[in-house]
Amino acid sequence: MKQRMGRILATGLAATSLAGLGTLALAGPANATDTRCASSSKEYPTNGFNADVTVKLCIYRNWGGSGGSDSYKWATAEVSWGDSGSGKFENFDVQVRIEQNDADVKTRTCDFTSAINGSSSGSRTCRLPSSASYVNISGNSADGHVVANVNDDGDGNKTWGLQGTPKL
Repeated sequence: MKQRMGRILATGLAATSLAGLGTLALAGPANATDTRCASSSKEYPTNGFNADVTVKLCIYRNWGGSGGSDSYKWATAEVSWGDSGSGKFENFDVQVRIEQNDADVKTRTCDFTSAINGSSSGSRTCRLPSSASYVNISGNSADGHVVANVNDDGDGNKTWGLQGTPKL
């Protein structure tokens, strides 16, 4: 009886395992997304409290298509701030770039002046490309900079170079 129960149990486990394998074999190819990010932070000397800004650059690669053979890439600059608002900036532009061996492949600049002046804290994202994805060989990175003009400081536009991402 013990031997028979062992065979029944083993047969049931084998059938369950094979059923699971059948399901795995029938599943289509899954898209996979790789990401590399880098963050930079800065405190701007402004009237009242100093404005604190963090920019997180990310580059993404999605392996999609038939058999995962196509590589689609895009980059973002996620800007978050605190202690801002009340017209502290005359200008606040964020540029995000996709680079290939430190040469610009695509760029996009987003004007966040109204957003950063409009609330004491918040966040916005600048996406490159804004709608479609960029397809290229491996070895791309995201980089960028901020061009900001603090209101009433008399210094005009100042460029803040951001920390670029590792290559993807």
